[in-house]
Amino acid sequence: MAGKKRVRRTRAAKKGGHPFLVLLFFIALIMGSAYMTDRMTNAPDSEVAQNVTTIGHLFNDKEMQGLVPKEDQGTPESVKEKIKAAMDKVVTVQVKADDEEPAGSSVSSNEKKDGSQTMEKGKKASFSLPSIVSKITGNEESHENTAFPSSLQGKRTEAASSAVSSTSSSTSSSTVSTASSHRSQAAAAPSVKKDGENTKAPAKQSAAPLKAAPAASPKPNTPSAVKGKLAVVIDDAGRDLASQHVYESLGIPLTLAVMPNQVHTRDAALSWHAHGLPVILHQPMESVSGIGMESKVILTSMSDEEIRSLLKSSLSQVPEAVGINNHQGSKATTDRHTMEVVMNELHHRHLFFFDSRTNSTTAADGAAASYGVPYVRNDLFVDNEADVAAISAMIREAAKRAQKYGTYVIIGHCRPKTAEAFRQMVPQLEKEGIQFVYVSSLAK
Repeated sequence: MAGKKRVRRTRAAKKGGHPFLVLLFFIALIMGSAYMTDRMTNAPDSEVAQNVTTIGHLFNDKEMQGLVPKEDQGTPESVKEKIKAAMDKVVTVQVKADDEEPAGSSVSSNEKKDGSQTMEKGKKASFSLPSIVSKITGNEESHENTAFPSSLQGKRTEAASSAVSSTSSSTSSSTVSTASSHRSQAAAAPSVKKDGENTKAPAKQSAAPLKAAPAASPKPNTPSAVKGKLAVVIDDAGRDLASQHVYESLGIPLTLAVMPNQVHTRDAALSWHAHGLPVILHQPMESVSGIGMESKVILTSMSDEEIRSLLKSSLSQVPEAVGINNHQGSKATTDRHTMEVVMNELHHRHLFFFDSRTNSTTAADGAAASYGVPYVRNDLFVDNEADVAAISAMIREAAKRAQKYGTYVIIGHCRPKTAEAFRQMVPQLEKEGIQFVYVSSLAK
């Protein structure tokens, strides 16, 4: 036994890797397979599809492309109304002498924001109406005088003076005289058939005197050889009466689109209607960008009843309206359901719809056809630029297209430079055979 050697057995080498590494590999393989399966089988949800649609509308939104005139920062009339609103909020100041400071005055929050009420020390405090106007607007009086034409200076002073608190007797007498003037002019103008709920005009009317109505409404000019028909709609009325009066004096068929909830909404509609010219409602609607929208706007997120209620409220302010068109509305006019609710209301009121075409695509035409509402759309905005020469060139281009296509529809705005451009161009176009017609005559 001692002579025998012990035989050592060598252990065989292990095949394969570490068991934990193998387990980790299988876990990673399973997770990767699950991820790829999820990516390959799941389809985009409705929210993603809606985002894609919205992006498409952004590319078609004429408002964001600059093809639709941007909102102006304020016309002479709107500035005066801001002055009037600010003056109404100020408590009447008792001034003992021209060189004394006013005592017990209360300044509105808007005036504090403007910072235009501070006076230089050592100077006399002047409380004449022109100086108050210049202090509220933040402009010097001399600057305002140069900004307004001489023919408008009297109207500017009259509008500013009406802002000061007057005695109750003078206020009541002016209101009575104005109301009688409005009634006489409304009686002289042609009547428009409306539903019973829209025949009542708001009791509150501005004291601004209206022009006398002509014996008959303007008739379409009939040149010896008509080469084209041009329909013109003037948007954004209710802010600048001075510009509106320029259009009224042209003596041609024009349609005025009056905005609701403006300082001159009623005056604009009454004055235009008294001249025998048709009025439509310029209804604010939701835009794609959502920038610069009015406080009361038809939104696509509204319920049917909310849309009807807002539309009824707007129409009650402009009972003379024979139709409506959209203010902005690049999003609302592409939403079929919103347009169907609007067209349903117009159908019951026998009104037509004028599509301003603030978006390259629209659902208003199909909705109007389904409810039998007469429909017509805009072809061109002529005052994207605030320059008389540029606006005149666009009107000239519209006339050429009217000659080419037979009819053409354009939109201008109730602004001083646009009104001046039309005043210069209308006589020339009439001599060249352009016939001005109402936009309602082209509705189908």
